Amino acid sequence: ASAGVNELSTRVITEGQLIGRKEEPVAMSVWVEGSAEKYNANNVEWVHDGGNDWYSNSTVLYEGENKQKICALSPYVDGASAEGVTITADGVTDYLVASQTSITSNPVDICMSHALTKLVLQPTFGNEVTDQTIASVEVDGMYASGTLNIKENSWSDQGEATATLSMNKVNGNYEVLVIPMPSCQSFPMVITMSSGRVFKATISLDNVESKLAGGTQYTIKLQIGQDKVTLGDITAASWGTPISGGNLETE
Repeated sequence: ASAGVNELSTRVITEGQLIGRKEEPVAMSVWVEGSAEKYNANNVEWVHDGGNDWYSNSTVLYEGENKQKICALSPYVDGASAEGVTITADGVTDYLVASQTSITSNPVDICMSHALTKLVLQPTFGNEVTDQTIASVEVDGMYASGTLNIKENSWSDQGEATATLSMNKVNGNYEVLVIPMPSCQSFPMVITMSSGRVFKATISLDNVESKLAGGTQYTIKLQIGQDKVTLGDITAASWGTPISGGNLETE
């Protein structure tokens, strides 16, 4: 950083970063804590619309090495607090979080991870099954909402796990995003075929080491037969790689 007080701005410089388009911009909520108001940002909205730079209507000043802390959430949530924002599960909105860290240099990257859990169903069919068209897939026993602490990337206030969420078809599989449930042992799944026939299954997590953890993808293999469904392997893996939300640098 050059001498004196400098503005913070963001710039996308490499692949793997959070990038919007002109017709579909992306935004994030950003919090910066410094020693004085001019060095702070309280839920400042930064937007990227496909250009080289992120932009904001607010100005945040760079205070110096290890003098400020930063955290962020994407998408932008109006009125959100870094200590806790209520997230309502809709099955599709992907919340990215950069937990609080010190700004040790200028420029500094914002590294974001997935706050939610991703469930992926990979269905197959027995040779005897004539109706191989799935009309809908629903998972039950999920959290309807919860409070996300952005500073710590942690959850609280989830209430009872009673919500039903619909999975979406993606490249032949079915996917849904859910609020993490670290103590979940099993959950119901209902598959409705185009003929109207309904199959019900209980997805057991007994052999899965981590139970519906945030930032984790759980891939469920399930075979649909003439009279029943048979559960196959369930694998848990890190959901993608950390995403860089932007690059902070002086101008």
